[in-house]
Amino acid sequence: MIPSSISGPNARAPIGRLFIKVFLWFWLTVLALFAIFLTSRLGTRLIPSRDVIATFAPRVADEAAHAYESGGRQELEQFERSLVGKTGLELYLIDGYGKDVLSQPIPTDSLSIVRAARSDGRILNRYGFRSHSSSYKFTSPSGRPYVLLVRSPLQLGKFLDATVGGGLPFFGAVLIMVTLFCFWLTHHIVAPIQGIQSAARMVAAGDLSVRAPAEISERHDELAALAADFDAMVERMSAFVRSHKDLLSTVSHELRSPLTRLIMSLALLRKQSPPESEELLQRMERDVERVDTLMGQLLTLARLETGLSSDARASVDLSELVQEVVADGDFEAHSCGKSVRLQAEGGIVIEKADQQALRSACENIVRNAIRFTAPGSKVDVILKTERMNPSSQAVLLVRDYGSGVPEELLQQIFQPFFRVKEPSGDPRANKGTGLGLAIALEAIRQHRGTIVASNVSPIGLEVKITLPTSYA
Repeated sequence: MIPSSISGPNARAPIGRLFIKVFLWFWLTVLALFAIFLTSRLGTRLIPSRDVIATFAPRVADEAAHAYESGGRQELEQFERSLVGKTGLELYLIDGYGKDVLSQPIPTDSLSIVRAARSDGRILNRYGFRSHSSSYKFTSPSGRPYVLLVRSPLQLGKFLDATVGGGLPFFGAVLIMVTLFCFWLTHHIVAPIQGIQSAARMVAAGDLSVRAPAEISERHDELAALAADFDAMVERMSAFVRSHKDLLSTVSHELRSPLTRLIMSLALLRKQSPPESEELLQRMERDVERVDTLMGQLLTLARLETGLSSDARASVDLSELVQEVVADGDFEAHSCGKSVRLQAEGGIVIEKADQQALRSACENIVRNAIRFTAPGSKVDVILKTERMNPSSQAVLLVRDYGSGVPEELLQQIFQPFFRVKEPSGDPRANKGTGLGLAIALEAIRQHRGTIVASNVSPIGLEVKITLPTSYA
């Protein structure tokens, strides 16, 4: 039995890997498109003639050339300091030979814009990954050709302000909007899948009344169609299971009366038959008793599957019930050289429980362990409580010392009529009906508990039953 942490059909699973994957794909795609847009703004282009830089650059260029030609390097350096100040700008005055008049090395990322400087007085502007450069080619009043290069390290805010017109506040707002949009779109796609997944888990746990959340059907898209198909599938499964249960219940009930009459007829026949017919009569009685036991178990299973009446529920002392079951089991086990040992806490009470159903579950588990434990060995039964927030739960462990069950069959042993084959390969070698563990599973499920089986090292099988002590 696979326990599910989902408490209802409308429960939402935590954000999982699918949500993260879809969100990241959307988010990174939008960011990649934005990065492509910004990258497309890189490169060299002309500054419009109406731009402030276009009107400011010729004047700066004339003053720089005048300072250099009239006062030499010292005068130009002083002019540069007074102009640049603490702005971080770099000013280069390049002569007709392509050399800076102050013998400063021209940065390699600005060489292309220096060589491409236009002779028609237009200003070139270039954004690179490391800097922003502008070049202006002119001729001084003395007739000497120059190129004025103004360079500044690239600052993200200024770059965004120049390319998208908003700077960092604009970029931050866009990033927040993109994130929120991607989150909403991802939730719009993934949330219905999580809703259907929650419903599927509850169906797998045995609740066939669950349907996909109703809001999914209002989407009118492929996910709505998936929810409709899921509901149709569960409806057909529910109808099939109801038909199966009704058939078992009806057949079992109808056969019970003829079996009772057959048993009485055999008893009368025994009184009138000759002694040589005794062996045949004993065989007939064993077969009839076997069929009668099978019918009784089928009726018990059918009663459990249809649900336990709330009127029959009361507080049950599980400690006392387990002690009685173990005492009966130990008495039966001694006839075949085996024993049952109990370690139990006292005073464990299960609220709103069906005593007959719990007794049937415990008896079937203990008797199954007695049947399969090795000759001369014992069956260990442990009853304890485990503290769980906000209440506690009862734990019953039943361990035998037999050959165990193949790992791939541990879940199947709780299915009706399933029996593990003996080493000979014949499942009939096990004289059980294959209904004991199925009855135990259904009885525990009706009390909101779990039952699991696991192999124990070095040998043996352990069945663990967990029951909440209080009915929340």
